[in-house]
Amino acid sequence: MATPRKTLLAVVIADLLIGVSAHAQTTTKPADADAGPTVVVSGIRASLSSSLNTKRLQDGVVDAVSAEDAGKFPDTNIAESLQRVTGVQIQRNGGEGRYISVRGLGPEFNNVLVNGRTLTSDTGGREFSFDLLSSDLISKALVYKTSQPFLPEGGIGSTVDIQTARPLSGKTGHSTVINASGSYDNNSEKKTPNISGMYSFANEERNFGVNASLSYTDRASKQNKAITDAWNYRDVSVINGDLNSKGLTMADVTNKKLYIPQSYGFQQEDEKRKRLVGNLTVQYNPSSTWKLTADALYSHLDQRNDIIAVSDWINPQVLGAQINGSNQITGLLRPGSTFYANNPALAGNGKLLGEANSNDMIVKGGDRKSITSAFGLNSKWALAPEWKLEGDVNTSRTNSGSPDMWVVAGMVPKNGDVLTFNGTPSIVFGDGIADPTAVRAHAVSNGDVQRTDKISEGRMSLAWSHEMGYFKGLDTGLSYSQREVKRTSWSSDSWNTYSGYHIGLPSSLFTVTPLENFLGGGAQVPSAYLRFDPYAYMNYLNQRSTLAQSNDPARYLDTSLFPDGPMAIDYTKPSMSGVKEKVSSIFLDSKWEGEGWSANAGVRVVHVQSTSVGTSRVLQTAVKSPNDTTYILTYGPMNTNTVSNSYNSVLPSANLKFDLTSDMMLRLAASKTETRPTLSQMGVDNSYGGRYGDVQTGGGNPYLKPMKSNNLDLSWEWYLSKTNYVSAAVFQKNVRDFLETRLVDTTLPQYPGEVVHDTRIRNGQKGKIKGVELAGQYAFDESVSWLKGFGVAANYTYVDATASREVDSGTPNCGYPGLSPQSYNGSVFYENSKFQARVSYNWRNHFSIDCGGGSTQPRNRSAYGQTDASLRYNITPTLSLYLDAINLTNSRTREYALNESQFLTLEDVGRRVNLGLRAAF
Repeated sequence: MATPRKTLLAVVIADLLIGVSAHAQTTTKPADADAGPTVVVSGIRASLSSSLNTKRLQDGVVDAVSAEDAGKFPDTNIAESLQRVTGVQIQRNGGEGRYISVRGLGPEFNNVLVNGRTLTSDTGGREFSFDLLSSDLISKALVYKTSQPFLPEGGIGSTVDIQTARPLSGKTGHSTVINASGSYDNNSEKKTPNISGMYSFANEERNFGVNASLSYTDRASKQNKAITDAWNYRDVSVINGDLNSKGLTMADVTNKKLYIPQSYGFQQEDEKRKRLVGNLTVQYNPSSTWKLTADALYSHLDQRNDIIAVSDWINPQVLGAQINGSNQITGLLRPGSTFYANNPALAGNGKLLGEANSNDMIVKGGDRKSITSAFGLNSKWALAPEWKLEGDVNTSRTNSGSPDMWVVAGMVPKNGDVLTFNGTPSIVFGDGIADPTAVRAHAVSNGDVQRTDKISEGRMSLAWSHEMGYFKGLDTGLSYSQREVKRTSWSSDSWNTYSGYHIGLPSSLFTVTPLENFLGGGAQVPSAYLRFDPYAYMNYLNQRSTLAQSNDPARYLDTSLFPDGPMAIDYTKPSMSGVKEKVSSIFLDSKWEGEGWSANAGVRVVHVQSTSVGTSRVLQTAVKSPNDTTYILTYGPMNTNTVSNSYNSVLPSANLKFDLTSDMMLRLAASKTETRPTLSQMGVDNSYGGRYGDVQTGGGNPYLKPMKSNNLDLSWEWYLSKTNYVSAAVFQKNVRDFLETRLVDTTLPQYPGEVVHDTRIRNGQKGKIKGVELAGQYAFDESVSWLKGFGVAANYTYVDATASREVDSGTPNCGYPGLSPQSYNGSVFYENSKFQARVSYNWRNHFSIDCGGGSTQPRNRSAYGQTDASLRYNITPTLSLYLDAINLTNSRTREYALNESQFLTLEDVGRRVNLGLRAAF
């Protein structure tokens, strides 16, 4: 007699396989992906029901988001759908979801697969960019919160499997879906088109099928920001006076160790993003026991960013500083050239006094272009009723590039500026910042960065089903992957050619541009500023007549050193870094089942071998610029360095499920997991920057170890119907060797007498992450007649983390990167045969971004909540009109350093509306 678990399985197994479980592409099961779908109600309920069926049938703790129908994923972005899963938060890029965090662990700690396979990234790391894919080609996304032996290692936070549509999982015959829409961004006030199409065919015999999709997205947006680059705890010369003081001497200067902002200013970023995504799946069953699936995926993202910033650089010499009880500057007067002319005894009396302050116009390189392709072949054989063999091979490659540009033109103000740092900072400029005749040349960084990420994987698994009391069989498998990430950069030798603001510039290079007060009155944004073309600016500086006025004319006019001038990128001297990683693994998983319970227990054994190689010029000397606080760096010949590393891991896991009643179950899980360091973090490269008194270095770390975690999970689930449920879960992760950005103070012989702030990824703290998850969804049908058609879904996550790390000099103790103590989201929806509507709110509170990246203070993000809404109207059974509104309340992102008063960033991305038409035939 079948147990209640098996009876339920027989009822809903077909619907589960619309998305195909991860084992269909790796080694998991529970079922055959080619079975026909279960008919469920349409609309939002269909998506919720499919996701709930998936959750209920899994061996471990799993959540899912499902498409109701082909080309009908619940959101325009996959990450924005996943944020509605309990314990999942997202990080946005220009207002669009790009990365996910799960149970408080950031994107690099979550293993993301596509059809059970690793997809390469345009970040140079393991974190997955969800904005590379179109949601139109996705049928289901599963979030595995507990580990199982068949899952590829790497996800301490979770393993996410994104599954594309399968032709033999749908209806027979021909079907086509076309989506056409227009988007409007209220910040840019621009309208852009989007179109996608999907075609699917399956023959009557259901042994051959084809599914093809193509999606084109065009978006024009604008991000407005107020920015403080960093806060530092350092020596500050406090001048006791005001902007009108005269005749001050060194007796009026007090040196104090203070928290001081590095700069303050405003930035506008005009972004144009075009994305083309195509997917092709072919399925063929040569026999009833042999099934083949071939996949091809292509993504082309072209993102162009026009970024201009106005920055008020703050040297560590301030007038009339307002200092709170924590030795933090909350307000200051920033002296101009008139002040120093009136107080000549201050100029030149010490390395930090007498330096000119500046108001800078900065053009930054923010373009992002990437091309990703992936190919895979999966074969499944039923060797006998109790034996199943599966093989899978795939390859993926991403080529990406971006300019490495930081081009500065500035003004040396005569009159001082007034700054306050209390909440959102405010600034009153003593001089106008929109005078083209006052601009002078300053530092230029002009470079080019190209990245390549490629991977080849192969897996084979064997499943044996056997009835021997409680023992039900074994799954075993092995896999091998080889991944290589390369980064090649080229640069000009232009940073200090003109640094110091001593060369005037023609006003024709600059355009006065209005700067509306986009952040509210508190920020006191100036009415206008200057824009300029960085390439026209660099061409002017590269002229020989101009180079004669540079900081070192003899050097920069030497054609043997600079045949095309110092502003030109030198493509003959690339700096290259690369990491090759080979991973071999084997797993064994045992299956157990009794009356009202089931379990699996097994182990995954992994061997990792990595080789890091880098070629770069060696820094020989660093000499202070004669006109500025920056350094003139001299490099020697190219040098190649190679570092190898290897280690083994044993990762056991077990999942136990009890059917408390026919509708209620309890899950227990225990596992050991690991997250390997990102390949780009393991390079042997080094970089040098900063200023006199604040030298900054960074680079890779080839000696990184994987982060380890011992995990315990307990989950209770009550299924009230096919759509309604409530659940509660508790979890604990004991972690060690946490990977994080950490700043360590050191010394280098090239910078005699200087403390060097070295920032790179390091193995950091150990500690515990404990949490509680509560979730539920309820559709009011016959239960409450006057609410028929309405429904609600909500979840809440609380995470408590304790960390213990070695505190290095100047590095504060901060939390786990990416961990928000609390997060929740809720949705209210309504639907009938003609109309669907949903309003959703998602919130997470503050979290740490890093513990001092490029600064002596950490970077944190404040709590953030966002409201989205969607409407659907079915004009006919095959034609529907839809409207999506993103960030209805115009929420803004805010970042801070050690505490909320140490302001870093306020970003306004605006609202976005998408109006479209969907046709299915």
